[in-house]
Amino acid sequence: MVSPPARVLSIGFAIATAFVASACFAPSHDADELEPGTQPGSYFGTDGGAPPDQSGACSNPGSSSIRVKVRTTANGGRYAPRNIGAIWIENGAGQFVRTLEVWANTRRRYLTRWKTASAGNTVDAVTGATLSNHTTHDRIWNLDEQERCMFTAGAYKVRVEQTDFNGNGPLLEVPFTMGTPATVTPADQTTFHDILVELH
Repeated sequence: MVSPPARVLSIGFAIATAFVASACFAPSHDADELEPGTQPGSYFGTDGGAPPDQSGACSNPGSSSIRVKVRTTANGGRYAPRNIGAIWIENGAGQFVRTLEVWANTRRRYLTRWKTASAGNTVDAVTGATLSNHTTHDRIWNLDEQERCMFTAGAYKVRVEQTDFNGNGPLLEVPFTMGTPATVTPADQTTFHDILVELH
């Protein structure tokens, strides 16, 4: 059997490596939900942050799951009780980390704070259409080993945006600290109730 030249092997390895990298780390998005001129976000937002550490020396943040629960109520808009909304996580510097849930369809453009932070990134998020009534949103993100590489222990925040008219609606921010198990239960707000952020 004649062995292929070393240069052919080298080119083949480079192509395979590029294919695997793009398959693993290219975020997906719904192109029809992005505003013209915007780009899909990444795990680290739209500021050019570094991708997850691939060296194998991952800094474990000390948490394996994050649970977010919140019950929304009407804001008195023209479409109430129909409503759209989004739940996402940012780090202490305000950089987008991950979308947990989005409930919106054609009116998604009115979730302006979420769209600005995430550029429409819904990778692995729970997504659905506009809700006909308000409800309790209860989401758990179980961090796998690769996702833990995204984090360092420190300050983060959950943000929740909802609206029942064609404009900015109420916004909820819940700060939390990644690193040790904790339960955060802020007081109710006008349109956000039974708020819970739980780290395990």
